[in-house]
Amino acid sequence: MVKIILNLFIVSLAVPAFACPELRGNFDCVSDSGPVNSFIISKGAEKGQVIYQINGTKLVANGIPETRHKGDGFPTTYTTSCEGENLRARMQTQVSSAICPSLPLEIDSITVFTRKGDDIIMDDVTMTSCPDRAPMHIRHIFTCKRK
Repeated sequence: MVKIILNLFIVSLAVPAFACPELRGNFDCVSDSGPVNSFIISKGAEKGQVIYQINGTKLVANGIPETRHKGDGFPTTYTTSCEGENLRARMQTQVSSAICPSLPLEIDSITVFTRKGDDIIMDDVTMTSCPDRAPMHIRHIFTCKRK
C-alpha cells in the first residue's frame, strides 16, 4: 500500500511536465512586421517544476511572478506558465531610454510560444509606457525555424 501511494506521488510530480509543450532547439525567427530574431530554448525539470531556458534566462513555468534585479538596478519580473500546447512568458521591467526623457520607460511584454511541427510560432505583444507619453503597443508574430 505504501508503495502504491509513493508511486502515485511520484507520478503526480511528473504531470506538470507533460502539460507543457516540448520546446527545444536553436531557432531563427522572421516576421513580416518586425526584425529577425534568433533564440535557443531548452526544457527541463527542477524540484518537480518545469524549467525553460531561453537564451540563458531561466524561466520556471509555474505561473508565479519571480522578480530579479539586473545590473542596471531596475527589477525585472518574469511570470511563465504552460497553457495547453503553449508556453506563455511575461516580462515586466523598466529601462533607461532616450525615447522616455522622464525615465524610466516601463516595458510589459507577453510572448506566447506555440510549437507547429518542428517550428515555433512566437506571438509577442509589448506595451511600453513613459510617464509623459501615450503608451505604445507593438505586436510581432514570428515564424521560427530550427537551425
